[in-house]
Amino acid sequence: MDKMQKMFENLSAYTLPKNETIKRTSLSKLAKNVMMAAGLSLPMLGANADPTASSPAATSLASQAQSAISSYQYAHIESHIAQLREAKLRYANIAAKGGWQPIFLEGAFRKGDKGEAVTKIITRLLFEYPELVNSCNVTNENTQAVCEYTSEVEKVVKDFQRRHGLKVDGVVGTKTLAAMNISAAQKRDKLALNIARIQDFKSKLGESFVLVNIPEYRLRFIDNGEVKASKGVVVGRPSWKTPSFSDKIEKFVVNPEWRIPLSIATREIAPKVAADPDYLTKNNIVIRKNSFVDDELIDPSTIDWASIKPYEFEHFLVKLPNDNNPLGKVKYLFPNPHAVYVHDTPNQGWFNQPMRAASHGCIRLEDPFSLVEIIAEIQRGSSLVKQVSMAREMQKSKTFHLDDPLPIHLVYWTAWADEKGKINFRDDIYQRDEAELNSIAQVASL
Repeated sequence: MDKMQKMFENLSAYTLPKNETIKRTSLSKLAKNVMMAAGLSLPMLGANADPTASSPAATSLASQAQSAISSYQYAHIESHIAQLREAKLRYANIAAKGGWQPIFLEGAFRKGDKGEAVTKIITRLLFEYPELVNSCNVTNENTQAVCEYTSEVEKVVKDFQRRHGLKVDGVVGTKTLAAMNISAAQKRDKLALNIARIQDFKSKLGESFVLVNIPEYRLRFIDNGEVKASKGVVVGRPSWKTPSFSDKIEKFVVNPEWRIPLSIATREIAPKVAADPDYLTKNNIVIRKNSFVDDELIDPSTIDWASIKPYEFEHFLVKLPNDNNPLGKVKYLFPNPHAVYVHDTPNQGWFNQPMRAASHGCIRLEDPFSLVEIIAEIQRGSSLVKQVSMAREMQKSKTFHLDDPLPIHLVYWTAWADEKGKINFRDDIYQRDEAELNSIAQVASL
């Protein structure tokens, strides 16, 4: 039994003091779920299941066709969790046998390459893709063969990159090698923690909802268990983290104004106006006197912009609708204390990038009007689409209220099973995994 598994077991004998809590999730609840997810509840997999038993040679962690449902549905959350449990047990088995060795190579490797470096790459990939065993007679025990980077290897590398949120080009470079060097024990623990998170999510499932997985940079619309749409998103940078919470989309605004947050107004815009008095005019920004909707405007020349301190400004900056508005042409509102919402962006080029933690906390959406079309389909039909189309031609803001508010969930899953049943991993962009595991470890040591 390794240190992490022992830590999880020790939690079962610990009682959390009444006033001691952990941010976002009760530690006692999280600890219970993590212990279950860590493979300490074998009846979930069958009373005779052996977590150290070898997996069938032909079974791949990347494509668990035997256990995955043919068309993945979020309504079948238990199937989702079962796939993660199976993957966790396989990684636990690999870790118990010593795991794979990290590989340190210089340069990039691609189809057609041969030699010792390619042999090391294939040897590492064999742990998760046993179908490579016939590619050049290399095995986890026998690594002396000189291998070639074939089309089969390239296909596996692309799948590995896709499952880890990397650029899918079939080339093993610095970032792909870094992902390969994440240990089996680390993947096991990541799966255990995320199984606990997904178990917590079960109670929030409804017939129709929007799901944003922050580390995946992806928004999905799920209707009756079916993924109707899947779009890329840009989320908050590590210094402006997008929070995890659930709410309901109540309305959306076509041609929105950007009500500039006080933090951005004072920390970023004020210094620019101090340096360039015409900055506000050039960027279509007005100053409203007493509120974001006040018709009375303030002349920028009457303000000493150089003296403004962070979070100290008595007026309100508003960027009017135009092609350069950072909210784009539409925003979706679900009133919350975090002032977070989903919106368009004029810079759609972001969605060609694999890593997209770059906003001030709000969620920028690829192909943003696709969500309007889906809302129209389940609520008011073609008449809403027509009204939205007419509003888009105007340069004024127009608000549309939903007949039935649509649940939206912002989650932080760094491991999950995708629509094809493949196990995915993502970077812990906000270090939430580390914080939660460390909190559990601290309690376990008391």
